[in-house]
Amino acid sequence: MVRILLICLMTVVLAGCSPSYNWRETPVAEGAVKAFFPDKPTTQERDLEFNGHRLVFSMTSASVGSGMFTVAYASLPAGVAADAAARADFAQAVMRSLYRSLGATEPDPLPAFGEPFVIDGKSSKGALRLKGKVWLTEQALVEGLVTAVPDEFPEPEADEFLRGVAVAH
Repeated sequence: MVRILLICLMTVVLAGCSPSYNWRETPVAEGAVKAFFPDKPTTQERDLEFNGHRLVFSMTSASVGSGMFTVAYASLPAGVAADAAARADFAQAVMRSLYRSLGATEPDPLPAFGEPFVIDGKSSKGALRLKGKVWLTEQALVEGLVTAVPDEFPEPEADEFLRGVAVAH
């Protein structure tokens, strides 16, 4: 009986120490992407310039514990969308910026579109791990990203999140 009470007590203590994941399917970019977020997400937008083209980059994110789960979406302007090489150049530039922003050396070649990759680097607050995927369609660039401090990186939840990102083609 004491053993059962001890197990129950430890379960309650450990549950109080681990973050709570409340998964929900959420449309992103007016339904162009669907993703399962571990908590209620918020969306921010920022303007980017690429080869003379203005793009709006939206980032829909939810955080749980030290982890941030993000889907970024950029609709490609007609001039970029019509040119396969320009689309690939843009997507590779975005991927390279992920490595640079964490002070990490980019691999040669870069990870293939749609394939998971991990970057261990540093942010202004210290060590940071990023696990992500980048998808490129004829109309858009989509990123699925999970970031957290390495010691607290939610590996199973990151994999679940990235598997749950569905990009409309």
